[in-house]
Amino acid sequence: MQTTLPLGLLATHTMLVAIAGRLPDALAPAVAATVYGPLWALSVIGLPVFGQGTSGGWAGPNVLGWLCFGVFWALMWWLLVQTVIWLRR
Repeated sequence: MQTTLPLGLLATHTMLVAIAGRLPDALAPAVAATVYGPLWALSVIGLPVFGQGTSGGWAGPNVLGWLCFGVFWALMWWLLVQTVIWLRR
């Protein structure tokens, strides 16, 4: 459970990111912020996590960006599950 639950949460989170364009207008910006928030912080320190942006559009994450997204959120979900387990003891 300590491994499968964080991976399930990460899979659900990734699925929401994949269908963000079909989500209600009130929810889509929050889901997009979970991608761009951590990546902007990494971009500020010089990691090239964004690909080429289309004219007038936002640059999407490149392969390194998606890898960083996965690692960051896997760690966040794991920490959340561990905290809940610790609090329930």
